[in-house]
Amino acid sequence: MSRKRSKRALVRHRQVPLWKKLLFASVVCLAFFALVELTLWTVGVATLIEGEDPFRGFSGLVTVFEADGDLYRTRRSNLGSFNDQSFLVKKPDDSFRIFCLGGSSSHGFPWGAEAAFPSIVSEAATTSHPELHVEMVNASGVAYAMHRLNIVADELLSYQPDVFIIYSGHNEFVEPAFFDALKRRSTARTHLEYTLAHSRTYSGLHALFSRFDQEKSSTADDFGPVVRPDQTRVFSSEEKEAIVAEFRWRLGRLVSRAQTMDVKVVLATVPANLHQWRPEASAGIAVLSEADRQNWSDQFSSGKRLLDAGKFTEATAHLEQAARMAPLHAETQFLLAQAHEGLDQWDAARAAYQRACDADASPNRRISEINDAIRDVAREHGTVLVDVDRVFEQHSEHGLVGLNLIEDFVHPTRGGHEIIAWHVWDAMERAGWFGNKTPADRSIFDTLIANRSRQPTKNNKATWFYNQGVLLEKQNQAEAAIEKYRQALELAPGYPMALLNLGALLIQQGEHIEAIGVIQRLIEIDPDSAEAHNGLGAALHSVGRTKEAVAHYRNALQLKPEFAGAHYNLGRAMQSVGQLETAVKHYREAVRIKPDYVQAHCNWGNVLQRLGRQGEAVGHYQQAVQIDPDSAIAHVNWGNVLVQQQRFEQAIARYKQAVRIKPDFAEAHSNLGDTLLQMGRHDLAVTHYQEAVRIQPNSVRAYNNWGVALMQQKKLHEAARTFQQALRVQPNFEDARHNFRRVQQLIQQKSRQTDSDPK
Repeated sequence: MSRKRSKRALVRHRQVPLWKKLLFASVVCLAFFALVELTLWTVGVATLIEGEDPFRGFSGLVTVFEADGDLYRTRRSNLGSFNDQSFLVKKPDDSFRIFCLGGSSSHGFPWGAEAAFPSIVSEAATTSHPELHVEMVNASGVAYAMHRLNIVADELLSYQPDVFIIYSGHNEFVEPAFFDALKRRSTARTHLEYTLAHSRTYSGLHALFSRFDQEKSSTADDFGPVVRPDQTRVFSSEEKEAIVAEFRWRLGRLVSRAQTMDVKVVLATVPANLHQWRPEASAGIAVLSEADRQNWSDQFSSGKRLLDAGKFTEATAHLEQAARMAPLHAETQFLLAQAHEGLDQWDAARAAYQRACDADASPNRRISEINDAIRDVAREHGTVLVDVDRVFEQHSEHGLVGLNLIEDFVHPTRGGHEIIAWHVWDAMERAGWFGNKTPADRSIFDTLIANRSRQPTKNNKATWFYNQGVLLEKQNQAEAAIEKYRQALELAPGYPMALLNLGALLIQQGEHIEAIGVIQRLIEIDPDSAEAHNGLGAALHSVGRTKEAVAHYRNALQLKPEFAGAHYNLGRAMQSVGQLETAVKHYREAVRIKPDYVQAHCNWGNVLQRLGRQGEAVGHYQQAVQIDPDSAIAHVNWGNVLVQQQRFEQAIARYKQAVRIKPDFAEAHSNLGDTLLQMGRHDLAVTHYQEAVRIQPNSVRAYNNWGVALMQQKKLHEAARTFQQALRVQPNFEDARHNFRRVQQLIQQKSRQTDSDPK
């Protein structure tokens, strides 16, 4: 019995307490973790917090600036959002320290801090007041809205500022999705992630999974600039009101905190490109009944077509009706503004452009209520207000702010920054913040700007210019897009996508010779680019160098056999030289690869017409219209077959549909006139011939057939003048020459008959 008790005592003696086990396990884990951390440090793995702020400035845990000896410098992890700059830790006694708060517009995007208005204000103040040590720190963050700016301002207040300049309002609709998700997090989780971000093990795993996600989600067409909001988010009127209210409250909070610490504040309203930037999304139709929606659609479509045709008075009437039915439909307001502009109704145009911006369902610009909030806060808190929005109107013809002062949708041009700088500096001088309350010296400012213009540009952001070109191209701003692509190529002459897009736009604009040179440069850089060979083929074909074009199309297909566009272009080239069966083969391939290729269906039908296979041709036109009911060329081509089949009324219906879709389609008007002429409806035929030559003044066929219609109406002298016009355009046009001789004979016969009549 005693022996058993002795054994149990020995077992109890050998058992290790739980706390010791846990302690031992913890030590082992920490040692392993420390070893991994040491290994990762040895091989150069950086912590996440060194490379980025994982909370994008929302947490307040990662400061914008960090101490580096005698200076505060922009934290390395923030260089993607903030300019790289520094200022003294110990503020000198004779210094005047200014911080600018805002988004990418005041940041200087894309030029950098040296080109932005805060830098110009600093230089002007330094020149005018050499007795002061003026420190200007541009603390504006790309895509930062008022919530994050409050966090930045709380940090900046610890750096002994004298002045805050606040230029903000464009980003209030950029960050809600991320911010809403962050607000639902617990504070404990945020602090845990902040701690882990200092670990190399965590950072290495984070980088690995991030790279995997990027590989899965990346696409060849992802060229959007970093300052663009998420275009999938649509905001209701109530959501917009709530965002404006929060902006107003947070701006007031920022100003109050600054004034409590005796920091002076300049508030600035923010202008936007209203005149030359279409709204991103339109809403306001869903609330209409089905009948009202159809009525709205008819008014909107009619107004748009009339606007495209330059019939501004009629367009205005239809668009005003559409706007009354759906006042929150942004695109309606934008088109109405263009119609007013066409009538030189500048006040109405300006108001409609602003309504279009305010109604944008996916805003990437400030809405007018944001600027109203800025003005209200300035008045309530007694701060200096610089109404840049109104200033830009004053510097724009007819008050229409567009690409004259805005690079894209919100970012000021260099000239725009100069205008802002002058008014901000002048306001500060008049307030007496540098000494006497006197206006700023304009001669000092003009000299400063002249000297700056002679300095080389430090910007190297070719990608930004390329992205702006893509955005402008989507906005149908072809000339502005061309300029951006050219600016990108000035900075990076071998930028492949900029060369390709520039070449394609030049072809669209009819600048074929320049396009050839541009795309040839691209092929020298990247001879294996199927897109480049296809583009060069298109440019060469446009100037009649078909044989060379065919060679490049074939090169494109050799490099990329499933290239629908190259098959289509090769089909066009074969069609132009009469190799119709070969053309059919390539159109068939284009449609196989891309079944909804409307242009390929249309051209395939045209070739089948020439081969006498009219039934098959109609089938392709029908498919084209089914894919795209608004394809005017498909309706015209279908009408052409119907004319050949003597089905005139059906042909007229097709031509009329084409004209409704595209009022300025000269060929549709001309073909409609021809069909009406065959049916003896001369008055209507003349009307459409007149439209055809208005749109296309060199249309010799339309002039000639117009003259024939006038002859049928016995309007011989008018017919003679019309045939003469045809011969001015093309002196060798035999039909017009024959008809002119014929009408002259008829005039002479009529004259002799009149002379022989008894008096």
